[in-house]
Amino acid sequence: RGPPAGPRAGAHARPRAACTRPPAVAMSQQALAVPAREIKALRRASNAGRWRRWLAVTLAAPLAGGAHGVVLRGAHDANASATEAVNASAAWALNDSAAAGHARSKQPRGARVYFLFLAVDKVSNLDVWQAFFAPAPSERYRALVHCKLPECLQQVHGSVLTAVPSVPSYYCTDLVSPMQQLVNIALQDNDGYPNPADKFAFVSDSTLPAKPFSYIYNTLANRRGSDFCIFPSNEWADIPAPGGGVEIAAKHHQWITLERAHAEKSWSLWSQGHFHHFMAHFRMNTQAYTWSNNSYADTRNFGCLDEFWHLIALYGTLHSQDMVTDITIPLTMFSGGPLHINPWVGWQGECDTFVQWAKYLHTSGSNPFSRFHSTLDQMSVPHSGNSFRPGWWDTITTHGLRAIRQSSFLFMRKFIDRPRIHDGYDFAAAYRQYVLAD
Repeated sequence: RGPPAGPRAGAHARPRAACTRPPAVAMSQQALAVPAREIKALRRASNAGRWRRWLAVTLAAPLAGGAHGVVLRGAHDANASATEAVNASAAWALNDSAAAGHARSKQPRGARVYFLFLAVDKVSNLDVWQAFFAPAPSERYRALVHCKLPECLQQVHGSVLTAVPSVPSYYCTDLVSPMQQLVNIALQDNDGYPNPADKFAFVSDSTLPAKPFSYIYNTLANRRGSDFCIFPSNEWADIPAPGGGVEIAAKHHQWITLERAHAEKSWSLWSQGHFHHFMAHFRMNTQAYTWSNNSYADTRNFGCLDEFWHLIALYGTLHSQDMVTDITIPLTMFSGGPLHINPWVGWQGECDTFVQWAKYLHTSGSNPFSRFHSTLDQMSVPHSGNSFRPGWWDTITTHGLRAIRQSSFLFMRKFIDRPRIHDGYDFAAAYRQYVLAD
């Protein structure tokens, strides 16, 4: 992407609820009158576990509510040792039961997909998103939005999208702050024990789903790793490395999908200030941009923080000594890997969202963007865009909508609000019929 052009999306943390444990319960000797001789008899039968079971049953009624321990008070001297034994055994039995319940509570719930929207003044075609989420089981998703402007907050109020407290954001130099604000709030979702298969998918305010909810959910929940759509290598950033060769940052689409472990790591690193200096470190956008003069390992670097930070935060920067040899790097939990480093490599990784960058629409190699584009009829081809702005739709046909549904993508952008259906009347109704229907 070339130098910045115009505003983009802008995203606060809700404090985590304090977690308190139930207090211990005090009981009188009268409340649990157990003669010492009965305790001894029960202990003799403990090989069969009857002592422990008797305690659990006997204490169940007076300790309803899940106490973590029992204290018996007021015992007579003759029964003091027996009382201490009951106390110890009761605590053992109840703590064991509580531990079992706690272990059961730690069984992961079903995988959940967090749809993380970045918006400026509105979410375009919100009615389509409402239709998308309508049949979705509520436990399978959360939909959060970071709004930059108050108009956006007013629009999404009462909708399926939940607005998070906004944080300052700046086009190109820092859209990671709102992205990480969304991650931060999503990670505070305490409805059920987290599932390692949870996914955190970033969505723009001009994006639409390319499949029904069930399809997107099943695809993301069953796919291991994080999805990064990596640009061709001549878009990557590079600087001379201290020990020779170059230090490289691979450029990727902003619209990534993170697995839970990566989401947690990214929030931890961002909140600690990790690589906040990326733009200065790689001297981004400091030279004049020319369409034809942007090549691999030329130290002329263009792009925005959100197109680099997450990959280098999770995997670090890359290194190449001779800038010519093809280097293959296996990255852990990187969908569509391994990653190749060479001057001629095209699109890599897993591209969940269709975005039309004119310069790379027909890049050779595995190119899902060109494959989808070739299936569109003439009236459904999006405007081409340029070096600074991707293509966009303001008109599409029902054939184009069917092509979206049949594509390999999970999301599509950019759509203006309420595009025109060339051979129909209502865009939202047509979208529901041709794209969202199961």
